[in-house]
Amino acid sequence: MNLRVLVYMNPLAFNKISKKFLPEKDSGFLYTKQLIESLPTCWRFTILVPKGVTTDFFGDTHVIECVEYDYATSIHQNRYHFNRNIISKAFSYTKDVDVIINNQPEVAANLKVFFKVQRREYPLIINLYHWIDCKESARFASDLSGFIYRQVEGFNIADLNLFHNQHALDLFTQSVNDNNLPLKTKTTGFFHPQPTTFGEEPIELPDKKIILFNHRLNNTTGWQEIVKICKNLREDRLWGADDFVLWITDENIDEHTDTHQDWIITQNLPFENYGYLLKNSHFSICNVKAYGTWNMSLLDSLHYGTPVIAPNTPLMNELGADTTDNLPQLIEEYITTPKKTASTKTVEDFVYVDWIHQEITSRIEGKNPKKYDQVKEYINNTTKKDFVNYFWQFHANSNFQKIRWKLLLDGFIDDVSCAETTYYQPNTQIEEKQEIQTGIPRFI
Repeated sequence: MNLRVLVYMNPLAFNKISKKFLPEKDSGFLYTKQLIESLPTCWRFTILVPKGVTTDFFGDTHVIECVEYDYATSIHQNRYHFNRNIISKAFSYTKDVDVIINNQPEVAANLKVFFKVQRREYPLIINLYHWIDCKESARFASDLSGFIYRQVEGFNIADLNLFHNQHALDLFTQSVNDNNLPLKTKTTGFFHPQPTTFGEEPIELPDKKIILFNHRLNNTTGWQEIVKICKNLREDRLWGADDFVLWITDENIDEHTDTHQDWIITQNLPFENYGYLLKNSHFSICNVKAYGTWNMSLLDSLHYGTPVIAPNTPLMNELGADTTDNLPQLIEEYITTPKKTASTKTVEDFVYVDWIHQEITSRIEGKNPKKYDQVKEYINNTTKKDFVNYFWQFHANSNFQKIRWKLLLDGFIDDVSCAETTYYQPNTQIEEKQEIQTGIPRFI
């Protein structure tokens, strides 16, 4: 089936100096790119992106349209923000949406109400839980206790809810119980963001061992402790104190901290060079001790053969880090020895395609929506606008989505290279539409 997918993002990485979003440093964007690349090329994706992000980021394997959306620069504000006007403008009644991949579960209800009320449609909503509001995460966001209510609301609204792992799902369930919230029975599964393959274009690197800290500078990553540990090691060691540098990839460092040292590099490298830094670092450090359900930066380092030192927690062990209960001691050990070989682990991701196909089939199988036979006979290079104007006198209704899904299941072709939904008879041989049959898309 040729499907049309709306992707709602959750921007996390924002440079306060340049005032720009950084998709290449944002785990949500990196996972979305991976996900799209794994899905059928006959699907069309409309992605709501912050200003400055283009289709170039997502590659050229699929038909992708980016719609500029006014995400807030605050990750917390985005959990309440919803601009129906932009979405309404992007999706006139002449277009269809089959599936919504929602990276911000807190706005799932907004999305469902918008499509139900304004468009009279019921697209499948898939929530991706990148963060769980629970007791374990509360110390990082003590003023955000109310977000669990929106997360539960999103869970109950969605058709499918995906978590990083069983640990994340358990945290969510426990938080639901702690707050005595009602939870519906819904399909759940796990999604595992995979490390990104960056460019390895060489750059000049220091002639010293590089300790890499490639995480965001916030309360969850423990970056200040790492700076302190490295500083103490330089001061306490009797020899070779100047044999390493600490490379921090997040440039948003408070000017009043003690990070302005000649042995500390704060530089965010371009995509094409970042793989070279990962590959040539002596080791990497991840200092997430308490709350955590996944860590893309850790996996990126392991992907390039660079070992990662981390606290001894279930998540760090699950992801394949070299864990310890004495971080300073292990850091010093790794500094004074040759680079070790990193090990990687492979995990299976949720099979989106199978679930979506089964869900659509279950809703349509054995049914014959009203006016379906008439619509089927009417198809000949026909747009949705043609259908609506002819059969419903300029008013789309909730029955049309059922008609669309039955058409697709019966082999009718939706030309996803067109912004407006456009149908062809099964086995239609039209030269300019050949990419639909072959799976080779056109790009916008």
